[in-house]
Amino acid sequence: MFVRDYEWYIRHLTEHVHMKPEDIVIVEDIAAWCTEHGMQERDRDKPLKLVSGNGAGPHMLITAMIPDQVIEERINALRMRSQLKSVAFDRVDRLNSATKKLSYLFLKEYAASIPDLAGDELASDEWVFEQMEYLGMFNP
Repeated sequence: MFVRDYEWYIRHLTEHVHMKPEDIVIVEDIAAWCTEHGMQERDRDKPLKLVSGNGAGPHMLITAMIPDQVIEERINALRMRSQLKSVAFDRVDRLNSATKKLSYLFLKEYAASIPDLAGDELASDEWVFEQMEYLGMFNP
């Protein structure tokens, strides 16, 4: 996925979570960016990362080109967690477009900054789907 093709949509998501467009930073490699800025990132394939903005609010780092394999790994992890909630209904099937998958990844990363959700994968997944529903992403 070439993220620049979805900049218009990223702006929409940014506004939804009350960030400013200038809070989005598209980089070639998040782990390398973090190293250059004195931060640690162990996940070499991390597609998005919310970082502190040095007193100016958070910044969302987004990898300029997210390989399909990386997206599918994240979606498959969601699929595994979703089975804990229901084996009869797989809500991952609702992520049937590139914009929905990007929205999931963006909102999932943002959810880590919400104190009530931080560290709770199932609760943050639930919040993400609620936000996507609110944004009308699952309307016919």
